Amino acid sequence: MTLDLTTLTLVMMALALSSTLVFLLIWLINRQMPGVLLWFISSCLMLGSVITNLLSTLVELPPGVGAVVSNSLSLSGGILILEGALRFRGWTSARRWQLVLCLIPVFVFLSWLNRFDAPARYMVHDTIMLVISLGSATALLWKPTDLEEFWTHLMAATGNLFMAVVAGGRAGVAIFNSDSVAAGLSSTGTQWYLFAAIMFYMSWTFGLSVACYSRSRREVMQLAREDDLTGLPNRRSLDERLAMAMADARRSREGFAVIMMDVNGFKRVNDELGHRAGDELLIELAARLRHALREVDYAGRLGGDEFLIIVRGDVALKGLDMLVERLHNYLEGAMELRDGRVDVKISMGIAEWVKDSDTIDGLLRMADARMYQQKHAKERVSDPVRKLDASPLLN
Repeated sequence: MTLDLTTLTLVMMALALSSTLVFLLIWLINRQMPGVLLWFISSCLMLGSVITNLLSTLVELPPGVGAVVSNSLSLSGGILILEGALRFRGWTSARRWQLVLCLIPVFVFLSWLNRFDAPARYMVHDTIMLVISLGSATALLWKPTDLEEFWTHLMAATGNLFMAVVAGGRAGVAIFNSDSVAAGLSSTGTQWYLFAAIMFYMSWTFGLSVACYSRSRREVMQLAREDDLTGLPNRRSLDERLAMAMADARRSREGFAVIMMDVNGFKRVNDELGHRAGDELLIELAARLRHALREVDYAGRLGGDEFLIIVRGDVALKGLDMLVERLHNYLEGAMELRDGRVDVKISMGIAEWVKDSDTIDGLLRMADARMYQQKHAKERVSDPVRKLDASPLLN
C-alpha cells in the first residue's frame, strides 16, 4: 500500500509550521524559560527540511541537493531538540553546547557523503535520530521533581520514544532490506515513515506545550507564595502551612510550635546605612536561616525584619531548645554589607500548641509577645541601638 507523497509532505509542512508558531509564541511569552528558544529554532529547521522534500517532489532539483539539505536540517534540528530538553530540565553546559555546534557540520558532511546512496543515508540519519529521540525522552522523564511534572512531561517524552521506534525501524530496514528504501522519498517505507512522523511530531509539540504551560503555572504559583526579596515563603504561604499544621494537630493530637523572630536594631541599619543595606542584611539572614533549619522545619518571612518558623511533630518539639540555640549560632554575628558591617543580633519568641494556645491567632500573639519580651530584656542590659551606633562593625 502506497501513500501520496505530496499530500504527506504538505501535511508535514503544515504541522512543522504550526509547531514553529507555537514555540515562537511560547518563547515570546516566557523568554526566560530555558530550552524553548532552541525548540523554536529546531522547528524552523524541521520546516526547512520538509519544504526541501516538497520541492524535491514538485521540482527536479540537482542530484543529491535535496537529500543533503533535508537531512542536514533535520539532524541539526534533532540535536537542538535534545539540547532544549536538557536545558528545560535545568542541565546547562557550555562545553556540551560547543559539542552541539561542532556536530552540525558533521551532520552536513555525513549528509553530503551519502547523498547518492539512499539506504546508507537513511541508516546514518535514522540511527542518529534514534539516539537523539531516546536522549530527549530520557531528559524529560529523568528524576522528575514530583508526580505532576512527570505526567506533564510524559506526552512529549512519549512522542520522542515513538519517533525513536520509527527511526530505528527504518534504520533496520535500510540495513537488512535496502531495496525497500532505495527509491528515496518515493519508497513505501519512507512514505510510512513520514506518516508516523506526522503523528508523533504532533504529539511531541502538544506535549511540550503542556509542559511549558505547567512550568509557567508552577512558577506563577511559586511567586505568589514566595517573598520577592529573600526567596523564602511569604505570609500567604505561612498562613497555609499554619492551617495545615493546625488541622493535622487536631486530627492526630501531635503538637507543633511557632518561633517568631526579628532583628535587633534593624531600623538603625536602615537609617544609618540605607534601605539597600537593610535588604542585603535580610537576604543574607534568609540564607543563614536556610542552613540553620532542619528538614522538618518550615520558615518564611512575615514582613519587614520578622520571620516565622513552624516546628511540627513531638520528636521535633523535644529538640526545640537545641533548635533555638542553633538559630542563634547560625544567624547572629558579624555580617559584611556593601556599605558597611553590622553585628547581627536576633530576638525570638516561642509558642506551643496547645500548651500556649489552641488557635493560630493565639499562638502568633503569644510568640510575638515573648519575642518582644526577650528584645526588651536585651535592651535593658545593652541597648541595641546604642551598641550598633558605637560598634566598629557599623561604619
